[in-house]
Amino acid sequence: MRSVIFFLFALLVHLQAEGQTITTRLLDAESGEPIPFATVVTGENRGTITNEEGYLNLDLSSLEDSSVRLSCMGYESLEVDVNTLENSGLIRLKPAPIELNEVRLGGGVPTAEEIMREVRRNLGRNYPSEASYELFYRESNFMQFDQLDMELEKASDLKRRELEKAQKDLRDFSAYIRDSRAVKFLDFNGQYQNLQDTSLLQVDRVTELLDAKKDFTMEKLQERAQKIILSHLDSTETYKLKTGVFKVEDSLSMNGDFGEDESNDSIATSSLRGKITDVLSIAGLKDGKRLYGFLDGESYRYEFIEPSYFDGNYVYALGFRPKKSKAKFSGTLYIDAATYAILKADYHYAQGRRGEKVNLKLLLGVKYVENMDRGTIIFRRNQEGKYHPYYIHKEYGNYVYLHRSLKFIENSPSKKKVRFDFLMEGGVREKESLLLRHEITTPSERMLSQSPDKIKIRKLERYEPTIWQDIEIIAPLEEMKNFSVTN
Repeated sequence: MRSVIFFLFALLVHLQAEGQTITTRLLDAESGEPIPFATVVTGENRGTITNEEGYLNLDLSSLEDSSVRLSCMGYESLEVDVNTLENSGLIRLKPAPIELNEVRLGGGVPTAEEIMREVRRNLGRNYPSEASYELFYRESNFMQFDQLDMELEKASDLKRRELEKAQKDLRDFSAYIRDSRAVKFLDFNGQYQNLQDTSLLQVDRVTELLDAKKDFTMEKLQERAQKIILSHLDSTETYKLKTGVFKVEDSLSMNGDFGEDESNDSIATSSLRGKITDVLSIAGLKDGKRLYGFLDGESYRYEFIEPSYFDGNYVYALGFRPKKSKAKFSGTLYIDAATYAILKADYHYAQGRRGEKVNLKLLLGVKYVENMDRGTIIFRRNQEGKYHPYYIHKEYGNYVYLHRSLKFIENSPSKKKVRFDFLMEGGVREKESLLLRHEITTPSERMLSQSPDKIKIRKLERYEPTIWQDIEIIAPLEEMKNFSVTN
């Protein structure tokens, strides 16, 4: 009996913490595989999406009806009663195979080139030039070190015992970083207005999951290593820092403010606006924007893959791949067979293609390669018949090699020196996800322009779902739900 009471009490606490938010998962009815990026319509011009693992979070208090509509490319749409969602942790969608003759228009299926010509011709009719959105944004950053070596090569100002201690401290620090899993999550929501020549952002709330001890940016790494070295030098002296390439004019002192920077508790609104603008540019259909570039028949070649089906509409699936060397991506465009609007686009680097690359390894000890860039763009049609970006997901990764020799020179007639060798090799991976709700009523420019210059960040030590229970958000992945700051 006591265990039953305890269980009911725990359940009550859980429900109070979660509010009216429920979590469920979408699976393929035949394969049992999770279905990512499925559209979840919760009301007129409202909704969310399943994450990469097929999970969705649903705020029941925001529902306009007693049911929601689930749709995904290639599957039969499903109207699900809210009670079913509450009582079942799994929802299964049936694949919706269609025959090619079902989508024959005018006696035959258009060629890939004919379809793309109609897509380009109908851009002005299908997509607006200006729009306003409510939004939810999530950024996830991961850093992995394949190699990290820090060595004191020469130290004219250190006795042998002190030199050995400094070497040990640096090696211990290197090992700690290599073994640590550096990760950061940033979430925020607000309203965004995209105008012809500018953009405006009003931010409601910002949260950050970050273990400050694992903030391994390049600047932080160098600062921490320098602090270790300075701790073993003469605290009554000041030092100048040189590298083989740069010269730092400011003197560094043991008694100064050269400690680790305190974590900032706010972020510039302009920085957040820049993040939204950059992600939206991926779905841009103007010259210079990424999706528009995929429509360039001079740079890309197209092939008809198969017909598909989305929420009652027949869809053409076209593959695209580079025709010219300047084109870097391959992927698939899903195009409405009636309106020739792009409903979805998947893209990734084409085989053998990469992004920016700098190799000055021998000359300056620097090598940098953008080795991953892929994403998904999903559009949704509004009541006025215009298509707006609904969900944009981007993954970016790079390889970095950095080899630096730094020299600490004492500001004294003797000019004693300590030489430090820093070698780092590793990679950075970043994910950005943006969920957009198109606003029919345009927010006033005055309201959006009054957003403060900086927004306070709520720092978290673990994921707290109650913070977002009144907002339609992207369900967190397991890696985010399991995150916690180490003591």
